[in-house]
Amino acid sequence: MGLKLSGVLRCGACGKPRGLGLHLCYPGARRRRRTTLRNPVTWECGTCRKPRGLRHTCSQRTDFKARRRKANSEAKRLKRRAAAAARAARRKQAAADRRARSRARKKAAKGKPRSTRPRGDSHEPGACGDRACERYRCQVYWRGMDDCPYPHEGG
Repeated sequence: MGLKLSGVLRCGACGKPRGLGLHLCYPGARRRRRTTLRNPVTWECGTCRKPRGLRHTCSQRTDFKARRRKANSEAKRLKRRAAAAARAARRKQAAADRRARSRARKKAAKGKPRSTRPRGDSHEPGACGDRACERYRCQVYWRGMDDCPYPHEGG
């Protein structure tokens, strides 16, 4: 806080302090104002160099808010990137799990024996050649052969 003395009278044409002596001013075609009486003593703020009144609040011009805003936006950007990377990792892991399950399912299906009819000698009626065969179809076949009026091979 500093006190500053200034001239009491100011020229109405040029605005310079007149003082008590002579003041030579050639305003020309400029607008002529009234010579004003001002307070000779003014307080000037030592920090901001502005005239200080009763309600003066000195404010320093800083870039704090801009830096804080930039840091917040940077933090949000990093957070979004981390969330996107986590989503991508989960998606890739889920795809890998699906592929593994599919491979396991195919491997299990490949290893299982197929359900087919039992393999072995087929027993066609009359193909066994045994007239005393106990199977029902063979007995019907041989009975039919006996009842048939035409000559048959082997019968």
